[in-house]
Amino acid sequence: MPPVTAATTTALRAFLQTILPPDLPVLLARQNRMAAPNGPFALMALLLHQQIATSATRYTANTRIILQQQDIAVQVSLFGVGAADNVQRISTVFQNGWAAEFFMAFHQNTLGQTPPPPRIAPLYAGPARQIPFVNGERQYEEHWQIDLHLQASFALSFPQPMASAARLALADVTSPQGSPSA
Repeated sequence: MPPVTAATTTALRAFLQTILPPDLPVLLARQNRMAAPNGPFALMALLLHQQIATSATRYTANTRIILQQQDIAVQVSLFGVGAADNVQRISTVFQNGWAAEFFMAFHQNTLGQTPPPPRIAPLYAGPARQIPFVNGERQYEEHWQIDLHLQASFALSFPQPMASAARLALADVTSPQGSPSA
């Protein structure tokens, strides 16, 4: 996974584990050779990365840094008994200032990593919706989904050649060679 994707899923998983019941597994969806856990569980599936602002460029002595703000949509699916209550819990807390404080604290606690993780902040949550789900035993199970939108600051660094010195030459602009024609 790209660093922004991995950082987003790591931070969102930590957020979900904080607000959901402690025994509820929170897993990344679309994994090969992985059976669904017994009992209630949650799955996260990345849906999109979308640019939400014009990219900006900054320079250091020898680096060009391109910054881009992205809307990252993650679909959270909740399965099993209590899925409706859990999706409402997510919707309520994600759209509250507490979520912004959580992601800021999470970022502060991971600043020592190399490379440093991007800043992530909640944008909004879509509506919770019930989705039909029939398990392997052909039994209906409770299944709810919600799309969570997060803002992430994505940065790319490139070497930037800089001139350490410049040689200037003065030219007389009043000479016949440099005079404009009428």
